[in-house]
Amino acid sequence: MKKMVVIAMAVIAMACSNNNNITPGSWLGVIQMDSIPGRLDVPFNFEVINDNGKIQLNVRNADELIAITEVERIGDSLLAKFPTFTSELVMAINDSLSGYYYPKGVKDGRRYRFYALKGETDRFPWFTEQPKFDVTGRWWFIENPGSPDSTVMVAELKQDGSRVIGTILSTTGDYRYLEGKVAGNMFYFSKCDGAQSIILRGEIADSTTMVNGLISGSPRWVSVWRAMRDDKAQLPEAESLVWVRKGYSTFEFAGTDLKGNRITSNDERFKGKVLAILAGGSWCPNCLDEGRFYKTMYEKYRDKGFEVVSLCFEDKTFEDAQPKIKRFAQSIGADYTFLYVAPRGSEQRDSVLYALEGKMAYPTSMILDRNGKIRRVETGFSGPGTGEHFKKFARETEEFIVELLNEK
Repeated sequence: MKKMVVIAMAVIAMACSNNNNITPGSWLGVIQMDSIPGRLDVPFNFEVINDNGKIQLNVRNADELIAITEVERIGDSLLAKFPTFTSELVMAINDSLSGYYYPKGVKDGRRYRFYALKGETDRFPWFTEQPKFDVTGRWWFIENPGSPDSTVMVAELKQDGSRVIGTILSTTGDYRYLEGKVAGNMFYFSKCDGAQSIILRGEIADSTTMVNGLISGSPRWVSVWRAMRDDKAQLPEAESLVWVRKGYSTFEFAGTDLKGNRITSNDERFKGKVLAILAGGSWCPNCLDEGRFYKTMYEKYRDKGFEVVSLCFEDKTFEDAQPKIKRFAQSIGADYTFLYVAPRGSEQRDSVLYALEGKMAYPTSMILDRNGKIRRVETGFSGPGTGEHFKKFARETEEFIVELLNEK
């Protein structure tokens, strides 16, 4: 991997000028996911901090701030590794920054061109027309309308002037923190958090309708969408999506912990405990938000008999998966149990989660009482980017955990 990094650095360093000191302050980064200029460009804001030669990049998506502290200088170039996930930026330092964004890391090899402009704080500075509409509110968001792949979601948007923040909720979780603007009758939205780089744009036909939308997270994921305002738009309740299979009431698991030890649900540490089981992976952005929430619950209630186990679906082997799971756990700051259980995939997930059925997604979770009985099942996770939805979930889940802990 070291050799590949050096090669990547050497390729882009040829474009460097003699000015090889990165300028602190505001920057606008742009990932170009397509060869057609502007079509699938993903803009995001970040700030450069230079503390006596130690560089840090703070990426902003709406209310989320992501601190990139793993920044290595090699000649006139920088290698910046996003926290938690495996994505990396390789950038030549010039009056601007230029290079490549590797969504799965330099070792994977897949890359998109990247550049950044210093001093720019607007997320979409190319579009300057005053907004003709205010999109604040709830919208039915339909991806690929009228097709067999049609997916109905809910967008929650908040506009202040031309700036818009919000997210899109689906039955598998939310799109986390998105940010953009309204310019004239056009709507623009994006995010880059190290797990996903997403661009949305669409035309606001009137105060209740958006049309001719495009959403993309990679050249292989390019979909059309439309949206209709509806303040009562609501996704189906969780119990209608996934449930305990008939004939089952308990759940057993087995996996390999970060030290290579075989761990099972019959181990002493889990006996007589209220147990949250989280099925996900280090690559999953909604699993990050779920892990952060359950870290808080674990720290608060572990002494009262609450345990958390993360069942991780990753690479084909434990050896490949272990460093990714470890990085994920460290980024959350969680010291509950992480287990490698199987390669990533719906068949493997359904096999491991044998006691459940329905439209399962990553993450899917269960809460078991002290007798090992499954008492709650959830699929997907709507994190703090969803505002009141997350607050409601957090409040009700904590109350439920306390109720189970107090049962005799």
